[in-house]
Amino acid sequence: MTMLARQPQPLTFPRLAVKPVWNFRADGTVMDLAAPTVNEICFVDMARALAGARRFDGRGIPIAQHCVMGAQAILNEGGTPLEAALFLLHDAHEWLLGDWTEPAQTLLGSLLPSLAVKSAIAQMKGGWDAAIYAAANLPLPEFWTTRQRKLVKTMDQRMCRAEAIAHFGPEAANRFPPSDPPKTSGAICIWGTARAEEKFAEYCHAFIGPDIIARQAALAARTRRRA
Repeated sequence: MTMLARQPQPLTFPRLAVKPVWNFRADGTVMDLAAPTVNEICFVDMARALAGARRFDGRGIPIAQHCVMGAQAILNEGGTPLEAALFLLHDAHEWLLGDWTEPAQTLLGSLLPSLAVKSAIAQMKGGWDAAIYAAANLPLPEFWTTRQRKLVKTMDQRMCRAEAIAHFGPEAANRFPPSDPPKTSGAICIWGTARAEEKFAEYCHAFIGPDIIARQAALAARTRRRA
């Protein structure tokens, strides 16, 4: 399942804002959140952060677990390792941007022009998604096939519905469109932070490759030293 370890795609990405938006890295240095770049992508830091952040405003499973279990379900349902890899990283931007839950986005859209809110959020996510998938040597979302795009979106929705039922009971199903439960490898029970980090890292090694993960860790470390 391991992808070939090639150099990141030689791409630069447009700034998201004119002025820098400073954000802390794990070591206390700061990065410009408005400047997506492959140089900042570290899958080790990503695994740790996504394992420590939980869905449904902190009441659900870790984001890392959501990504792993959805990737498992894609494989269990006959999907390819590439499709599973695309799903594994579909929420990876939340490592840097946080989890913008649907209710929070809807509320914000009711206070401000909703199209502007949706566009801004999509632009933020899209900017960092491009850098993340490029660092992983995977197709950027803008180049996904129709099947890949639909598969990732549909699995995300199915996982969200299944997680809501697991956390809040069967009546939660009424808040979502009907869908088949994803064929996860095991029941949706909340993993501890350590397990979520371990499994996300394991899947990154399987789908992205240890060479790419090591390369990105070294690249991110050099970037921090130059900051």
